[in-house]
Amino acid sequence: MLDAKGKMYIEDNDIIELMLANRRVKILPRNPDSYGKFLSECKRYGITSPFSLAEDSDSMTWNCPDEYKNLDIRSHILKTHSLGRQELDRVDQELELYSSKNLLDLLRFLLYFVSVLRTNNIVYGVGRGSSIASYVLYLLGVHRIDSLKYNLDIKEFLK
Repeated sequence: MLDAKGKMYIEDNDIIELMLANRRVKILPRNPDSYGKFLSECKRYGITSPFSLAEDSDSMTWNCPDEYKNLDIRSHILKTHSLGRQELDRVDQELELYSSKNLLDLLRFLLYFVSVLRTNNIVYGVGRGSSIASYVLYLLGVHRIDSLKYNLDIKEFLK
């Protein structure tokens, strides 16, 4: 079946038909927890899952407006904050780490998500766990802990 955006989705009946026909389909699950539960149940009952994960990294899409999808995070930060040399060096260091771990799309989505929360006056956490070590997340408004002020090492976050 295709949804309104032209993406394929599978209903329960489709899963049963695929299993009976012994066909395999590559998918990118919308809900990894549900997919993991499904795989556990298949294993529990000795059933081979009709699915394998799509390996194409381009198939990972974040549900956010186009204006965020190709946003240059560095330019956005420079446009919205006045940074000194030390701060800019830290931003560049972190963005290089995020890029090496293929997480720039996640940053774009987080920026969008935070804007939705703020627009709708939804309260969210001050900061939690190792994410507070990221100065970029602080500048994007994901948390409110200035990791430079408290001398937090980014490597604690992106281990």
